[in-house]
Amino acid sequence: MKTYQTYQTEDFVQDPYFRKWALSELPPEDRFWETWQQTHPDQYEILEKAKSMVIALRIPGIEIHDAEIDEAIARALKSTEVDGRTAGSRAARSRIGWWPVAASVLILMVFGYWMFMNRGEGTEHLAEHSKPQPASTDETQLNNGATTRIITLPDSSRVTLEGHSSLRIGRHFGKTTREVYLTGAAFFDVKRDTERPFIVYSGKVVTKVLGTSFRIKAYDADANVSVGVRTGKVTVFKRESGAKTDPMLSEEVILTPNQQAVFVKKEEKFVKTLVEQPAVIDRLSHKNRLDFSETPIPAVLNALEEAYGVKMIYDAENLKECNMTGSLNAGSLYDKLAIVCETIQAHYKVTDGQVVIDGKGCK
Repeated sequence: MKTYQTYQTEDFVQDPYFRKWALSELPPEDRFWETWQQTHPDQYEILEKAKSMVIALRIPGIEIHDAEIDEAIARALKSTEVDGRTAGSRAARSRIGWWPVAASVLILMVFGYWMFMNRGEGTEHLAEHSKPQPASTDETQLNNGATTRIITLPDSSRVTLEGHSSLRIGRHFGKTTREVYLTGAAFFDVKRDTERPFIVYSGKVVTKVLGTSFRIKAYDADANVSVGVRTGKVTVFKRESGAKTDPMLSEEVILTPNQQAVFVKKEEKFVKTLVEQPAVIDRLSHKNRLDFSETPIPAVLNALEEAYGVKMIYDAENLKECNMTGSLNAGSLYDKLAIVCETIQAHYKVTDGQVVIDGKGCK
């Protein structure tokens, strides 16, 4: 497998796979380069330079070999160096940089070559081949500040982009799927659409939903990527390089409200657990419904399960003689579980996104 991390601009330009991507000739399901660029932000500028050069070299009907590409790049770089020396310090400080100039030089070189090889065929033929290439329709939203930023997507879904994060909207968003690429953290409130799945790429983690709300935390510097669900159901899986967005190709994790999947980057595996602060699914309908008076513990646990949407696993027969009097309206889910367990001299643990309660009973 090629080690693209060591590639320079000219290496990408000469790579056939990269050239097909730059010219939009790869099948829509092949998202390798979008994902690679997303997970290697330090290479972003190099990829953009190489992409511009590939587009500049694209002239229909002319087969350009690697040797010719090498020569064209060398001449372009040499020309820009000369231009930089003659233009003085103002050009050197230009925010635009040298690569658009290099691309322009490449265009002139290739057109000159084409005109020489096709002289006599008429100006109409030249006009046909000199049409500019369509620009990418990808749109990137950045949030370099510390506060959140709300973004409304074309399908009316809302994204709360957290600080120092970026969200790139896929070029085919809204056609057959709704694809976005996240670096950093964001909360998604997705409009339901059973015909067009909503897919979030965050490094090697792919999150697929039809319509729900969830949060993804995927900063490059973090050791883990986490996906936590507030409402609805979410499918999370690992995406292999160059693979289609099909959960059957990888380990699949199904998440329901208050569950989260943590992808450990080093081990490349998922751990399913609960979110740090489980929330009541519907506060209004469950208000004051967690007051108990000599209530059997199974009924108390069923009430908690309904309120938070978290599965409670316990031996109902063993705990049917245990009762509780008191209120569980205040505090977190973990606080409430601690009170219940203290009442019946039991203990709990979170396993695979569920709460397992183990106690001797009250006989």
